[in-house]
Amino acid sequence: MDYNSIIKNYSEEKKDEIVNLAKVNKSEMGLNNLYNNQALNVFFNLWHDHFPNVKQTKSCKGCRKAVCLFFHNVADFISSEKLKAVETANTPNPKRTRKEIREVIEVVKKKSKKVKKHKTVTGALSNDTGPRN
Repeated sequence: MDYNSIIKNYSEEKKDEIVNLAKVNKSEMGLNNLYNNQALNVFFNLWHDHFPNVKQTKSCKGCRKAVCLFFHNVADFISSEKLKAVETANTPNPKRTRKEIREVIEVVKKKSKKVKKHKTVTGALSNDTGPRN
């Protein structure tokens, strides 16, 4: 399922709540090897709202792991979408200045210069650019 279709009806507060709960849950899992109860309750409620025909219970270890992983991924997606929005807002005008264009042309010209051919000991031209004897 596409994450956009899941979060499209969420308010900014709800998105922030999911991101914050995912952070808290990840940190508690790392420190204490336990799930955060508040995060677990919210994640399961959201799961049952979105997927009423897919039964998941908090007492099942695999269910807890799957639901938390899903909402951790949703939180990562929300964070990346916010980051993209900030980056596009801060991006300057994409038009290049004349000076930048000249610099690019100079670099291309330098790369396209011919390789100098060396004479071998016998006087014949060599195509390789290795050391001469």
